[in-house]
Amino acid sequence: MSHRRTALVLRASAWVLLGATAAATTSPYWPAAIGTAYTAAVLVWCGRREAALARRERVQAQRAELAARPAPCCLLWHLSDGTDHGADCTLDPGLVADIARGWAALDATCCLASWESRGARHDTAHCTRKDLAA
Repeated sequence: MSHRRTALVLRASAWVLLGATAAATTSPYWPAAIGTAYTAAVLVWCGRREAALARRERVQAQRAELAARPAPCCLLWHLSDGTDHGADCTLDPGLVADIARGWAALDATCCLASWESRGARHDTAHCTRKDLAA
């Protein structure tokens, strides 16, 4: 049985014993209430320990999963969730040139609409270069 399920069973048993304690205090056998209350307290403590063990197992599993993931080699690999690059790659010089060319093209345009349409369309309200926006 898992630690989580064991913790739930122990806590449910503690509630049942607390009900028995309440019933025993109103009966002529009230000294039995001391034993059931003590047993309920022990079950609550055991339930807390089992819940802590369940949390610890969950954290260790998450840490193991994160440790098994490869470290990103570049920002492009990180942003694409590892689909564009492998864990041991370095940026290809051709890819570096393409990225640099893209940034240069974006920097040379007058507005984002012009860059997206490759110069066919301009956003005259937001153009930074009024000589190209005309």
